[in-house]
Amino acid sequence: MIKFIHTGDLHLGSVFENASFPADVAKLRREELFKTFNSIVKAAVSLKDNFLLICGDLFEEKFCTAHDIKRVFDTLASLTDIEVLIIAGNHDLYSSTYRHYANKYPNIHIFGHEKIEKKSFEKFNADIYAISWDKAAYYAEPDFSNIKLDENKINILMLHADCAPNSTYMPINIKAISDIGFDYIALGHIHKPRQVTGRAYYCGSAEPLDFKETGEHGIYHIEADKDAFKIDFVKLASRNFVVSKVNITPDMGYLDILRALTANISHESLNNDMHRLAISGMVNSAINLDEIIAQAKPSFFYMEYSNDTIPDFDVDYIKQQNENNIIGKFIEKMQQYDMTDEKYRRALYKGLALLLSEGDK
Repeated sequence: MIKFIHTGDLHLGSVFENASFPADVAKLRREELFKTFNSIVKAAVSLKDNFLLICGDLFEEKFCTAHDIKRVFDTLASLTDIEVLIIAGNHDLYSSTYRHYANKYPNIHIFGHEKIEKKSFEKFNADIYAISWDKAAYYAEPDFSNIKLDENKINILMLHADCAPNSTYMPINIKAISDIGFDYIALGHIHKPRQVTGRAYYCGSAEPLDFKETGEHGIYHIEADKDAFKIDFVKLASRNFVVSKVNITPDMGYLDILRALTANISHESLNNDMHRLAISGMVNSAINLDEIIAQAKPSFFYMEYSNDTIPDFDVDYIKQQNENNIIGKFIEKMQQYDMTDEKYRRALYKGLALLLSEGDK
């Protein structure tokens, strides 16, 4: 029986240059990536693992300093009883990030980029196969034609790849690769943890990077031999990215809306997670929704929002009061369309909101 952690896509050193959140939050998130890396190392020790598999994009090489990289390798080298196996991904190419560290530490094994390599560990009766990235794009999967597995050993494959056809990120036929007979296929590149097929899994990003990466993030912990297989997902992320939908109705007052903004969010999540509220529906035209959201914001560790509501107007009254100006003519024109159709009704109300606000200036 061998025990190992499957992780990857930490993007250590990232400065979140394209993130929607501000610089101070980005700086904190950068530090938290390293904190989660340290949590992975501690987990490997506490679980008494034989291997730590890192499946690409450990670093964000564009922003990672030499100090950052040295700090990570020194930490991994301290795991003297654990074999650390690393492949380069498309964000930390072999020649840019890893070349100077290859063969430098006895317990750290960095795979090359020219072909699929095999590293054997007789002590654990295991062979581990992998290939690193060293260019910006791969249009085809690696060559598996010369791979001959020793069926008496535990055989593991590590790839930083995409199961989607026609991808430029090393597209692979995962079913065909699974049929070769690997006991586990450790995949990196896709940031949401999931089983692809059989014993092939994407580990996901150990720490989520933006609002596209909702749900839980962490590592896979595996125990395996030739006859048994057990896999557990271990949540390690410092924070989650949470997208919530909030629907506003015209009958809701100030307090109702304030409560609705946090109604389905736990106290722990409010204090810890990154939240984005997608607010829609119809709001009483006398209510300033932005002011209410500003009141709610201090309740969150971090919150951003999109406001797709439309104001609830008495259209007939406004039309009567503005029959001889552009507002009345706009309503008359819009009412020629089917107002039971959501898109036309939204267009009418949004247009009215704009015209009325212009009239207030």
